[in-house]
Amino acid sequence: MTDQEVDELAAILVNEHGNAAREVAEERRSLHESGSDGFRLWTRIAAAVWRMLRLDQPANAHQHSR
Repeated sequence: MTDQEVDELAAILVNEHGNAAREVAEERRSLHESGSDGFRLWTRIAAAVWRMLRLDQPANAHQHSR
């Protein structure tokens, strides 16, 4: 599967599940044996979801107020 296809699947998950998309991808990954093609694919999708959700956050959202 191409990087573009992985990104498209991740975008669908984010669109359907919002911030819960990362957990959904990780749950789906857990259905596959570690090291299997399905596990590796869902690992890539989960990483793409994480990047998309991270990019949606404002730059100062990670700073703690004092």
